[in-house]
Amino acid sequence: MFVVKRNPKNPLLGPQKGHSFEGYAVFNANPVLVGSNIEILYRSQSLPEKVGNDVFSLSTISRATSRDGVNFKNRQQFIVPEEKWERFGCEDPRVTKIGSKYFTFYTALSVHPFSAQGIKVGLAISKDLKKVDEKHLVTPFNAKAMTLFPEKVNGKYTALLTVHPDLPPSSIAIAQFSKIEEIW
Repeated sequence: MFVVKRNPKNPLLGPQKGHSFEGYAVFNANPVLVGSNIEILYRSQSLPEKVGNDVFSLSTISRATSRDGVNFKNRQQFIVPEEKWERFGCEDPRVTKIGSKYFTFYTALSVHPFSAQGIKVGLAISKDLKKVDEKHLVTPFNAKAMTLFPEKVNGKYTALLTVHPDLPPSSIAIAQFSKIEEIW
């Protein structure tokens, strides 16, 4: 048996009012070891703003760096909406390193108010987790929570994802690819 004790520095990250991109909330973090540092990718949510007759809060994916896994600094946006298929937000990162590249899958939001037909999986590829080198839309259908295994399974790149999470019944699916480019 073991005892789990809450770290006195919890929460590790909280919203920072001085950063407009994360003034409302931060959550759904994904840590990854980069050299001797721990990078954490997380969903950052802006303060709500009135847009026309609606109130809107934009989600983006941000990053922060730590040497000890507890104290994070250098918080900045990493994945921001640039494409039509993600124009209303980027959420919930899942990063895997394959070779010399980092593959970050995320939920891409293309319609507002949010609905199933506008919630899909996007992919950002980076060499250093500081700059996104390319982006791709992965699913043409409603999906979320895609993650890539760090090693091939039976000679193929393998991913898990939730299909139709917003159009029940939802399913957890496995997808396999002979070449990494087949993902998108």
